[in-house]
Amino acid sequence: MEKKTLSERYADEVLTNNAALNHYSQCKDCIFRDKRVVGGEEYGYDKSVCHIYGKISAGRINKTTPDFFPYTPIEPGDKPNEVYNNTASCEYYEQEKRKK
Repeated sequence: MEKKTLSERYADEVLTNNAALNHYSQCKDCIFRDKRVVGGEEYGYDKSVCHIYGKISAGRINKTTPDFFPYTPIEPGDKPNEVYNNTASCEYYEQEKRKK
């Protein structure tokens, strides 16, 4: 049997840069999200660390980049895969109150 090339193996696949998957979509308006702003745009909500999840990851990052996270998350592990994939609601989710 002849070995297929990479392009032959994945010819039927639809490639994406994962932006269309909308990971952590429920975190967009959660009061516990990372509200970091870069270039005038908030981008922290779609990361695995927030004010609740990611204590270990935040600690590691702060060792190499001091004060990258100005807060210490409560839970040691990162956000659950179910929250990442939007297949389950986050038990800590709390919607941010909108300004009037």
